[in-house]
Amino acid sequence: MDGAVDSSQLTSSVEISPLKRLFRVGVAVVVIASFGIWAYALSGVARRPPPDELDSTRALIEAIEDGTSYFEFDGVAAYSVRAEALCETAIDQLGDPSRVSSGPARAAQLRESNRVLAAMVESLRRLPVATDRDDALRSAWLDDWEVLIGDRARYADRVEENPAAVFSVSRVADNEGLERRLTRFARTNLMLPCGAPADVG
Repeated sequence: MDGAVDSSQLTSSVEISPLKRLFRVGVAVVVIASFGIWAYALSGVARRPPPDELDSTRALIEAIEDGTSYFEFDGVAAYSVRAEALCETAIDQLGDPSRVSSGPARAAQLRESNRVLAAMVESLRRLPVATDRDDALRSAWLDDWEVLIGDRARYADRVEENPAAVFSVSRVADNEGLERRLTRFARTNLMLPCGAPADVG
């Protein structure tokens, strides 16, 4: 018949080349994998606490998420809550560099601020914590604080002679700035005022 279609022609017209078949399989794999990644990420299984997160901070975060209260000891809040209050009080006492105009005056201001920060560090060190791991993390963080205070003291000596002296901070692992590591620990543990202060630079 004139209007008949050759079945061999029909079959050949709908055949998918091996390259197209491979491409379609690849797209399907990518789509399925992307859904799998999102499902894993949103499931909560993927969340690993940062290595510098205190145990009490993790417990506090979980309590907040559950809508409950958390106390590290009987009636005593998590370390981060207690530390934040101490740091806020100390940071509020630091001198304002815009209020001094000479090198000696700025040096005196810095030394007084350093005394405030040193007292803050001692208070933070005396706050009780519930686990040995938290004690070790807290001690390492406060050791960094003491290094920063030493950097500030050396800066005070330099600025006394030269008001244009540049503040330099000790470097730590991976060439990270000490002030950045201090602030990262504070941010991780929900106590932003305990990060490196911004009164020098």
